[in-house]
Amino acid sequence: MTTSRFDALPPIDEKQRYTVLEAMRYLRISKPSIYRLIATDGIATITQGRRRFVPGSEIARLSRAPAEA
Repeated sequence: MTTSRFDALPPIDEKQRYTVLEAMRYLRISKPSIYRLIATDGIATITQGRRRFVPGSEIARLSRAPAEA
């Protein structure tokens, strides 16, 4: 039985921070797409030294279905 790389992801903890790679996996988007979101301020990030993290609250916000108009 094969598993995809998305099967083993635990639920999002909105108080936790995630690496850009982890955020990419949770949001199921490509590497260029997540860096485009970062560059256009579509997703907030935290920089610590030379490392960049994505707050769990941002991943949760982007993964929610849009509200109906």
